[in-house]
Amino acid sequence: MQKTVHGHRAAWWRSRYLTKTLLVMKLALILLFAALLNAHASAVSQTITFSGKNVELKKIFSAIKKQTGHVVFYNTSDLDGTVPVSVSAYNMYLGDFLEIVLKNQSLSYTIEDKTIMLYVKTDSRSAPKKIISDQHIADTSITGKILSADGLPLGRASVTVKGNNSRTVTDEEGNFKIRAAVGETIVVSYVGFQSREIVIRSNGPLNVELTPREKELSGIVVTALGIGRQKRSLGYSVGEVKSEQMSKVPQENVVNALTGKVAGLKISNPGMDINSDPQVVIRGIKSLSGNDAPLIVVDGLPTGNDAGVLSNLSADNIESVSVLKGPSAAALYGSRAGSGVLLVTTKNGSGIKRGIGVTVNSSYATSVPYHFVRQQNQFANGSNGAFDAAQTGWWGPAMGTPAIQWNSNGQAVPLKAYPDNVKNFTQTGNSFINDVSVRGSNEKGNFSLSMTDTRATGTYPGVELKKDAIAFSGSYNITKKVKVSTNINYSYSGSDNFRSQSWDNYPFEDIYFMPNYINVNDVKDYWKVDDIQQNVWDDHFNNPWFTAYVDVNKFQKVNPYGNIKFDWTITSQLSLMARIGTFSQTYITQSQHGWSEVRNRQGSYNYASSNNQETNADFLLTYKKGFGNFSLNLSGGGNLLYQHGSSSSIGGQNLVLPGLYTSSNVDKGFVNYGSSFYKKRINSLYGVASLDYKKVVYLDLTSRNDWSSTLPENNRSYFYPSSSLSLIISDMLRLPSFVSLLKLRGGWAQVGKDTNPYQLSQTLVKSTWGANTIYSLQTTMANNNLKPESIVSSEAGVDLSLFNDRLGFNITYYKVDDKDQIMNVSTPSTTGYTFANVNAGVVSNSGVEIGLHGVPVKTKSLTWDVNLVYTRDRSKLKTLPEGISVFQFWAAQNAYNQTQVGDNIGDVWGNDVVRVADGPYKGWPVLDGNGYVQREPVLKKIGNVINDFTLGFQTNVSYKRFTVSASLDWRQGGKYYSESMLRMTRDGRQESWYKGDGSSTFTGILSNNSFSGNKDQLAQEIKNNPSKYNATNGLTWVGGRTENLGGFPLASTGLSNGAFFPGVRSDGNGGYVENFGGADTKYFAADNIAGGSGYWDQGVQTWMYDASFIKLRELAVAYSFSPAIASSIKAQALSLSVFMRNLIVWTKAKNNIDPESAGYFKTDPGAPYELGYDRANMAPWTAVMGLKLNVQF
Repeated sequence: MQKTVHGHRAAWWRSRYLTKTLLVMKLALILLFAALLNAHASAVSQTITFSGKNVELKKIFSAIKKQTGHVVFYNTSDLDGTVPVSVSAYNMYLGDFLEIVLKNQSLSYTIEDKTIMLYVKTDSRSAPKKIISDQHIADTSITGKILSADGLPLGRASVTVKGNNSRTVTDEEGNFKIRAAVGETIVVSYVGFQSREIVIRSNGPLNVELTPREKELSGIVVTALGIGRQKRSLGYSVGEVKSEQMSKVPQENVVNALTGKVAGLKISNPGMDINSDPQVVIRGIKSLSGNDAPLIVVDGLPTGNDAGVLSNLSADNIESVSVLKGPSAAALYGSRAGSGVLLVTTKNGSGIKRGIGVTVNSSYATSVPYHFVRQQNQFANGSNGAFDAAQTGWWGPAMGTPAIQWNSNGQAVPLKAYPDNVKNFTQTGNSFINDVSVRGSNEKGNFSLSMTDTRATGTYPGVELKKDAIAFSGSYNITKKVKVSTNINYSYSGSDNFRSQSWDNYPFEDIYFMPNYINVNDVKDYWKVDDIQQNVWDDHFNNPWFTAYVDVNKFQKVNPYGNIKFDWTITSQLSLMARIGTFSQTYITQSQHGWSEVRNRQGSYNYASSNNQETNADFLLTYKKGFGNFSLNLSGGGNLLYQHGSSSSIGGQNLVLPGLYTSSNVDKGFVNYGSSFYKKRINSLYGVASLDYKKVVYLDLTSRNDWSSTLPENNRSYFYPSSSLSLIISDMLRLPSFVSLLKLRGGWAQVGKDTNPYQLSQTLVKSTWGANTIYSLQTTMANNNLKPESIVSSEAGVDLSLFNDRLGFNITYYKVDDKDQIMNVSTPSTTGYTFANVNAGVVSNSGVEIGLHGVPVKTKSLTWDVNLVYTRDRSKLKTLPEGISVFQFWAAQNAYNQTQVGDNIGDVWGNDVVRVADGPYKGWPVLDGNGYVQREPVLKKIGNVINDFTLGFQTNVSYKRFTVSASLDWRQGGKYYSESMLRMTRDGRQESWYKGDGSSTFTGILSNNSFSGNKDQLAQEIKNNPSKYNATNGLTWVGGRTENLGGFPLASTGLSNGAFFPGVRSDGNGGYVENFGGADTKYFAADNIAGGSGYWDQGVQTWMYDASFIKLRELAVAYSFSPAIASSIKAQALSLSVFMRNLIVWTKAKNNIDPESAGYFKTDPGAPYELGYDRANMAPWTAVMGLKLNVQF
């Protein structure tokens, strides 16, 4: 019997935000309606609807003129030899229609304004621009304009006449005038664009459109404040991921699509399911407080440092993500950008042909759990070989032994193992992602409206996710000089059952610690009687089905945000941008635990709500001037930031009525409640100066000053500058022709960083004592002399492109010093406080980033490209406050992630096993009088959680209409501490315990059965081979849990379950007694190798595992259907793809725990992510397979 009781529905947010939502929607509809009206005429005139069989070309040209107004010019003789055409098109773009009509003809075409010019393909000359006579004008001046593909004028483009010395450059508006004759060829070139040759056919003006080069080294990248820059001009490293790299394999959270694709960007996903929040870090750990998250900026609007806001964006609606890796790139964003910036640019209507287009993306994916943490299934619950259903340890009798069980009606029946319990408990997950976008443009503006719906279920029973998002963007040229644009977004995500990642609630804990002799499907009816769960084994863990469907968490998250921007081109050299935007988030969580829950017998209920809002208003005045060989861009601007928010919570333990989850149903004596609010302002001014010399030397200088309300008045203002230099060596020197680009770059920057509100003065904490309300001082001592943190960064690098961008290489070395970090330090009890807030601590971070891009094969029908990114980073703790030499990040069972001054961040320390220092027994463990290992009292460094390096690899192979894409992620080295393995080994659940698995640090490789039971030979074998039997990174044990598995006879149990640790014991006189299996060896029950004293005293090395892994993150095979097939369903384009995620996973540790999941989010608000700490993260490995359909109308 399953019961569903509805408590807090938390639907009040709908009415609270209804007014705001309606205003947002009204504005979006008004802008959309205006854009539709303006785009309608272009849409009609630019599309064709035509159907016919064996139609003469002349008849088709007449239809084109009638429907679009375009006139087709051609020489009558050119139609000789053409054949009739059969074609069917519905609202097809004119260009696509002409491609089909002329596909098998000897003709090609060009379009200019309302003229379509046909010419014979075999003509070696470039396509003519206009119909001309045979008259040649001997010498004349030709005028024209050079534009980019999106219609922007290209100033200072080079125009030359082929074969003579005539040369000129365009002005700032792209205009040129050059002396040339009809019949001659002009060559147009511009940095970052493909050069073009045009044959002059008349003396009329020419409009020349240049196409950007394919490779990103010469392309445009979005930088700070949304400014588009040529990548070759940047003196710092910026990573970029384009839309097509993210959308090939759909993800429930788009952040995961960035994994392994940018050097220096590390994304870890500890939850590995649909509701998990990835951790994002750029260029390693720098903050001692765990504040290493980058700033997230969406379409120019800062949204904070929570990457979760990106989870509601659709990859199909993202144009690009720029990764501003360090202060040099991100300095203009101020204090929040000290850890870098993820700069997201969504798609708009400017990139499509004039008219209206509709794109539909629909995907379905199924998630299959396939790899589980191994457990032994040879022995049941109990101890010393005796069955005991109440024991959590699996040290009982072998399977097949008769025992009275929970469902045997009092009769002793043979114990039977159910090895597939975890597999049978999990389920196949599913996700549906549907996205519809409408985009349009004309000469006045453009718009984009997209709607995304996501529905997903997880691999853990009951887990589900719902997401809906609507996004509108539009721009409109009010006049030739004034443009207004806006971006409006509204998203909702929620779940009535999601899993937390803390130890007490981690979902797979209960199923893994369920007895192996009970079939999980037999207890699927988790109610024994009303409000009492069916738990027939022990009081330590819940029935897993009860945890799945009763102990649930719920959430609702609402994010309305947007901005409006005005661009005013005052003159050809002076422009002004003004923008205002707001980001808001409401987040509601509910946590409920039913009656009979093992940690709280009367259940619990907790409700929390938070609302945060941020408003930014900024402007930027830009002046551009070219003089001689120099170009100068000067920009000055400012920003007003205002943040405010509030939160409240209520709940507690002990429900009065079972199954009713409301705060009013919590026993009054156990109710806890709290509330908080905050406000913060930052006012900023900044400036940028960009100077280039002959497009070969680029110098950027920036400065910014912030005034923060969270700092004391005398430290409130902080200034930080940056500079960068780019040298295009390939344009300075005469290099071999195969060198497309050689660039040297370097940058230096300083960024200030403030703190959270209310750190300057003491505040009171309200609480209750019985019936009385009391106020007490907070436990952290405030500091009214805080000063801003200072982050100083420098970097240098080389970019190299060869063979017309077919091969590219870049390398960057960087160093960052994070000084005066604001942190809490322990204080003496005499102060009355637990911590003090101080400026202290310096962390130095450095690393190397390498990128490699190549196109090994490029033919008309086959293209193969590869991309590789390599990252290695290290962070060192330079200083701490006086009197403190160690900073601790996390502490586990005898393991401590802490760093001493002068050492690397990420070190793990623990107590090593006491070993003989010198003499014939050097290195062997010194055991106590009972034969157990002993621990050194002083901690020892035993590993580091940071990977030695990470490497990402992507490849695409396109053959005709097929494309195969793959993405690989390799993380080498580093260690993680597994409390999961410790607990499972302690309880005798590990498979290696009865197999003698050599990969285990407790091998049991020798036993009583070795050497036919000859103990002297056994002892001699061990003693003579210390390298084989004395594991310095763990412990080797000898023996077994039964006689067949090598156990020694043990008098204390009367069984053959004896075991021992090889080593020596003190004889009390400065000497040693051997404990190698001979006559004086001390034996104990094999249970105690991991349980009891053996468990508590083993060295931490035993539970440290290599974090190396390789994952085939993505694999996709796509097919693009022909235009003829697409037009049969009235579409412009049609494609279908099959995709897979995490299809192949390899780990060096081979313990079936994913090293990527070895991270832990504490439940404490604001607590940092605990990297390298596996705390019951035993989710099965999951392979995802699915289909994606893309249709463009």
